[in-house]
Order: sequence, then structure tokens, then C-alpha cells
Amino acid sequence: MPDRNLAARRLLAVTEEELQRIVLDIHDGPVQNLFAALSQLTLLQGQLAVIPRLPAECVATTSRAIGLLEVSLSDIRDLIGAFRAPEFANSGLDKIVEDIVIQHEALTSSVVSLEIKKPIPKDVSLSVKIVLCRTLQEALSNVRRHSGVNTAAVKLWMEKKHLVIEITDSGRGFAPPPVDDPQVTELHKQIGLRGMRERAELVGGKLFIESRSGKGTLIRVEAPIHGE
Repeated sequence: MPDRNLAARRLLAVTEEELQRIVLDIHDGPVQNLFAALSQLTLLQGQLAVIPRLPAECVATTSRAIGLLEVSLSDIRDLIGAFRAPEFANSGLDKIVEDIVIQHEALTSSVVSLEIKKPIPKDVSLSVKIVLCRTLQEALSNVRRHSGVNTAAVKLWMEKKHLVIEITDSGRGFAPPPVDDPQVTELHKQIGLRGMRERAELVGGKLFIESRSGKGTLIRVEAPIHGE
């Protein structure tokens, strides 16, 4: 069992490194190309504006293309910002959670209430920090994309030697699958829930989901301080 636990923690660390490499590759590759394309189209739009008797559809098409690129770049920026690596190793869990909430509000213009019931232990293992904070980021991203509201509430506390993080919203809600059933969460549209569940299990934690149509959603993860 100790060997299995060590392997799980290493897997989390490796996955985190791979995620940061992907984020960097997106930023240094496709994002820069999209910015260049947007710049060229904006320049073309200015040139078209001074051409007499130009068909209106040409101007309209250029404007639509510029709008699509701006929206795409905004979405990519939010995604990269959401999964930029927090300072897991050298920061306390409470500080990382606070930073994630502040960053989410700044990137999305959302409002997130944060409650941290202290004290939060200083010696939380790296793997547990990764699990709780990535769950928080995924849940906040889901609120923005799917809930229909721009507010959420985050709570972090200790309970019976376990850390608990809870994210709630008052949005449209959904019919959550049984997260203990691996086959249910294999569906493509539920890949985020599967990731939350599997990360929690790697450190001996557990994922809980409560949601109903029109009644909002609650996501909670409980994990031992040092993993299992």
C-alpha cells in the first residue's frame, strides 16, 4: 500500500508538470498566432473602410471574423489563467486558495465569497494541495461556463483530520451522475467530474456532488492532510 500511495503522489506531480507544459505551449504557439491573425484582420478592416463602393458584406464578414478571434482569445486567456500553476510547494493551502479566488474574479468579473475556517495546517502534503486546488479551479470554471450565474461561494476547513473544500453556486444546476460509478463518469461531457473524482481518490479523498435543476450545485472534496 505505501508503494501504491507513493506512485499516486508521483502521478499527480507528473500530471501537474504536463499540464503546465501544455499551458505554456498554448500560450507560446496558438495564442501568438491568433493575436497575429487578429492584428492582420484589424489592419485589413481599416483599409477596407476607405475603399469606395465596397460591398457591405465584405466589411461585415471582416468584422465577424475579428469578433470571433477576440472571443476565442478571451476564452483561451481565461483557460490559461485558470490553470496557471499556483506556488504549491512553498505556499500554505489557505494562501493558494485565496489567490485562486482572486485570480478567478479578476479574469472573469465574477464575484466569489471566500470563507476559510482557520487554523489550516501548514504541513499539508503537496499532492493534497494539488487535488484540492485543481478541484477548486475546475469547479469555478464550471460555474462560469454552465451555471448561468456569476457568483459562487468557496469554503475551506478542517474536519476530523480531513481537509474539506466546498464550492457552491445558485445557478441552473444539473442531474449529477453517481460519482462512485466509474462507467457513468466515462461519458465525454462528464470528463471534468471524472478528473475530480480520480484526483481525490489518488490521495485517499472523496468527491461529493449535490445538484438539482434550478437549485444550484455543490461540489465538495474531503482529503486527509497528508494523503493516504
